[in-house]
Amino acid sequence: MSNYATSLLLMGFLLSQDYPDFEIISLSDPYPSSLFLYTMSEEERFMAIIDSNLNVQWNVNSSYMGLDFKVNQELLTYFHRPERSWILLNSHMVEMDTLKCEGSYITDYHDLQIMDNGNYILQAYDSIFVDMSSIVDGGQSVAWVTGILIIQEFDSDHELLFEWNAWEKLNIADYTNLDLLTDNIEWMHGNSIEIDHDDHLLISNRTSNEILKINRQNGDVIWHLGGPLNEFTFINDPKNGFKMQHDVRRLDNGNISVYDNGVTHDPPLSRVIEYHVDEEEKTAELIWEYTHPDSILGLAMGSAQRLPNGNTLINWGTISDRGALITEVTGEKNIVLEIQFSDQHRTYKVRKNDWEFEVNLLAGDTNLDNVIDIIDINYVIDYYDQPDPTLDMYHLYRYDKNKDGEINIGDIEILVDQILY
Repeated sequence: MSNYATSLLLMGFLLSQDYPDFEIISLSDPYPSSLFLYTMSEEERFMAIIDSNLNVQWNVNSSYMGLDFKVNQELLTYFHRPERSWILLNSHMVEMDTLKCEGSYITDYHDLQIMDNGNYILQAYDSIFVDMSSIVDGGQSVAWVTGILIIQEFDSDHELLFEWNAWEKLNIADYTNLDLLTDNIEWMHGNSIEIDHDDHLLISNRTSNEILKINRQNGDVIWHLGGPLNEFTFINDPKNGFKMQHDVRRLDNGNISVYDNGVTHDPPLSRVIEYHVDEEEKTAELIWEYTHPDSILGLAMGSAQRLPNGNTLINWGTISDRGALITEVTGEKNIVLEIQFSDQHRTYKVRKNDWEFEVNLLAGDTNLDNVIDIIDINYVIDYYDQPDPTLDMYHLYRYDKNKDGEINIGDIEILVDQILY
């Protein structure tokens, strides 16, 4: 058998092994693009790319690296939770840059937006001690306020261009939905950043069921949609707004889409909604919504992406009685793709994008010569012998043959077995 044929056989074996099982419930002419996702369970966490035929193209047991895995301006980006930073990968699986917030703020994992000019926007949180008795009647003289949302924009050289601080631009006393009389107040939970059509920012604050529009020049709040400071009238919406939402996006048609977790709706129910928002008249008219036939409730996480053909890709988030569920529906609400993971696995956000690696996907081919041989074993041994080897995506994919999230003797044994047998 030729080296090339051997490589193909090995590739077919490797790309199917050890990735969490999922059930294909429906597959009927979905949008032809790949799924990007990060699945989590107590025992394993995988980044993966799954093609439009639902074949697993690429996967890495990445531990706590991989939240919000997606294509971002011709690069792959994901959050490195242990380092509290964003990693940018190119089409060779090589790390190109690391992004994090400036100052003492701890970079948050919920969203990263990279712009055409290379600028990027991150979010973080601050925490401070506050004399709440001077702000609200009955407040504690010493209260620990967490969840103070920070937004920072940088240029491509990592120079800070803009910073928004919720404590400076909002009044916590206005958030009457919160218990402001306790000595430990969690204020905000920002979970998406969107650059609006006029270059200002749309921010989702899950804790208070609100979307804020922020002026990107001076940081002033332009309006609040939903929540205790709502300025809009909801039209044709039986739920009269959203509850504990995720993934707020401005669509190409000018409308705003939201993954509405709906945790505190009566009855609780998750849905994807699309509003026509008139910013002058302050109205939000429900144009389209989708609820799952099984009346799914995603307690946390979740996402919704409008695809170029008009379909909507939905990740239903954390479901109490089942694992991660991913659904793609047409504008007419017909399901064209649906996959179900086991009840141990969940996923934060799912996206569809076009992507091609410019290197082979033969895991174990450490020197990129399209064949696995003794040279690759030597590379893994040398790497394993290093005192503190770096577990970046390239080495995890190429060297971690047993998909246990580490590079160890087990990987060497599998390589030897493949070559011999």
